[in-house]
Amino acid sequence: MAILLFVCIFGPMLAPHSLTTTLEVEYKDGKVVAPPLTPFESLDYPLGTDKWGYDLLSMILNGLRYTVFIAVAVTIIKMLFGTIIGMYIGTWRKVPSFIVAFENAWSYVPLFLILYFFLTPINYATLLEPNTLVASFIIIASMISIPSIVSSIRQKTGEIKQLAYIEAAKTLGAKRNRLIWNHIFPQLKESLLVMFILEIVYVITIMGQLALVNIFIGGTIVRYDPLIYLSVTKELSGLVGQARGNVYGNTHILIVPLIILLFTTIAFSMLASGLKNKFQSDYQRTPWIKTGHEPKMYPKRKQYDNAGKFYQLSPNQLAFLALSITFVAAGCYVYFTNESNIGVKQESHATYDLSLDMNNSGAFTASGDLEIKNLSNDDWDSIVLYQLKGISGAEIDRITINKKEVDYVVSEETIKIKLPEEMKSKGKHQISMSYSFNLPEEGKTLLAEGGTLRLTEWYPKAAVYQAGEWKIGEEIEGINTHYTNFSDFGISYQLPEGYSIASSADKDAASGQSSGNLKMKDVREFSIVLLKDMEVIEKQAREGVGLRLFSGSGDEDHLERTWQLANRALQFFQEEVGEYPFKQLDIILDQPSTQSYPGIITMAVNKEDDKAFDYELVQMIAQQYFKAAIASDPYNHAWISEGMSAFAASLYLKIAENQSESQAFAVPIAQMKKIEIEGLRSQRANVPLDELIDIGFISGQPALQINQMVNEHFHLQGYEVNEVSSKYLADFYKQYQFSEVDTKEYIQFTSSYFSVPRGSFNNWLSTKASR
Repeated sequence: MAILLFVCIFGPMLAPHSLTTTLEVEYKDGKVVAPPLTPFESLDYPLGTDKWGYDLLSMILNGLRYTVFIAVAVTIIKMLFGTIIGMYIGTWRKVPSFIVAFENAWSYVPLFLILYFFLTPINYATLLEPNTLVASFIIIASMISIPSIVSSIRQKTGEIKQLAYIEAAKTLGAKRNRLIWNHIFPQLKESLLVMFILEIVYVITIMGQLALVNIFIGGTIVRYDPLIYLSVTKELSGLVGQARGNVYGNTHILIVPLIILLFTTIAFSMLASGLKNKFQSDYQRTPWIKTGHEPKMYPKRKQYDNAGKFYQLSPNQLAFLALSITFVAAGCYVYFTNESNIGVKQESHATYDLSLDMNNSGAFTASGDLEIKNLSNDDWDSIVLYQLKGISGAEIDRITINKKEVDYVVSEETIKIKLPEEMKSKGKHQISMSYSFNLPEEGKTLLAEGGTLRLTEWYPKAAVYQAGEWKIGEEIEGINTHYTNFSDFGISYQLPEGYSIASSADKDAASGQSSGNLKMKDVREFSIVLLKDMEVIEKQAREGVGLRLFSGSGDEDHLERTWQLANRALQFFQEEVGEYPFKQLDIILDQPSTQSYPGIITMAVNKEDDKAFDYELVQMIAQQYFKAAIASDPYNHAWISEGMSAFAASLYLKIAENQSESQAFAVPIAQMKKIEIEGLRSQRANVPLDELIDIGFISGQPALQINQMVNEHFHLQGYEVNEVSSKYLADFYKQYQFSEVDTKEYIQFTSSYFSVPRGSFNNWLSTKASR
């Protein structure tokens, strides 16, 4: 039972594959691997697959909880009502004959038939959600089972009512309620517990009978040509029922779930038998007299001479305690390892402690202490940092690692630090470096006139180590391909009088001042924007998120309009997608380009086209969720952040601004129209950036394809397409927040979410893309 309950609770976390992942035909080690696989033929599919390539182990681990919890739910309801009604009827002086007649007649009616006629009209209706169908079965099965429970409890109560101590209680003035709950119910407790467990087995049996006529709990999917019936929930009896056609071939598809179903019923039956045996031994008055019905246990008598020695546990109690501790420990291990395995595995982690000082002439001196952890099983030969770029005259003074000076090679893109032999096997490395740089001349001019300047690539970023190598995307003109993990930052800064900063920090510790200390956790990069004589509109958005606007134009109407739009969009994403990942959002207007960084948005204002500005602003806010808080390789999988953000922005216009679908998705549609007009060949979204033909393929195309998938399959998740669209974004964000996603991970999540095969993505994604 412990094993069974453990699998019920943690089974989906243990499942090696999703319910929509299929084994595709492949040539491996000189053999053609194709479904159906037999058990133990492949380590990836230990219990084999069905004819379509779905993993039997994953289906069982996901479906077992339905079998057990539905059976338990039905039993709880019918036992609760049946016991109460039965005890009260059993205390009547005379039970009416029509009740006895109804009980006798009802006992001959197969409950399976009643359920069949109730469920047949609704079980094949795809418009009903699986949870609705499960609830319908629980209610119907409970209601039609109550009379049999009432009959049993009534008869048991009637027998107890005739005992002498009941008559004595009546004589002393006990009323009906006191008789039932103080005298009769205590005598029924053990019998009720055994009955409860046996009724669970009975419910599972009924579920199996229904499965033989293609009534699967949670819904039946019908496929034609050939005609097949599939279980929506993958409940165990459903898996057996849908596989019964394999009795003469590929028998493992039937036998594997059948064995697990038998194990489940045997576990409950053994538990009932063990409890019954224990109760018989505990209440046996004369164990020395052989009656032929002796329990297999010796009666346990209470010891009165060990008062105060509660800490002395019996072997049975110690065994149960050890089992409970093991259960909880294993559950915690499965839960936390499952959480850590979400998304693409991170094999390096960096923590930064940075210092930045600026003098009056615009020259900076900086130092950085980096702690880089090796989370892989490899020994590192070197550590790769990204080169300081976007600043003028950067010069590295020194680099030490683990307090020892080391050799390093500086290229246009990277700083490669060679590790001495004795450091290669270390799991943690402390890197210290000091360097200097200057503001570019155009930056000095801009700040002198009053404005802003974002410091780009002002600290040495640690590259990402994955799959045995440091991941460094090729340089693409105008596009940042730096690939970094989520890191923690501590920063101290000192600026000349009159300067201040806006940063990625949750809250600038010295807002409006020229010096301070900043901290930030779980960001892929830490951005700093120098400010001088900038007008600041500082307001408080909802849910404790600070919203600030910076502008040097002084256009109050435009600033107010921008703040209203930003506030509405931020509130929409907070309500529909999830909690904003940072405590502060700074929007800096009148910038050379529109970009989104953790906690910061820079906007190039185009007052002649308000619609384009509005869409860009909303998309940049969406990127705070799907780019700043969810990582993806910007060189190979840039489409994830771009496409999801474009879809989210269009969804905001559709839901919050009540625009039609064509209006809300006007920008993605225009991007794809432009590609069509220019006669460009079609291209999948997950191509490397150096092969990208047009930005529309990684922005507009994914937004339209995701919207099409939601429109076609929303009924599997709800009744309203807008509601399902928002829920899809929210679930994706909740699943992968502060994790990394690639194309393979995205396809696995979305195919499972909408129950579609991987081939559904072939027209716009390469499903063979590797990590």
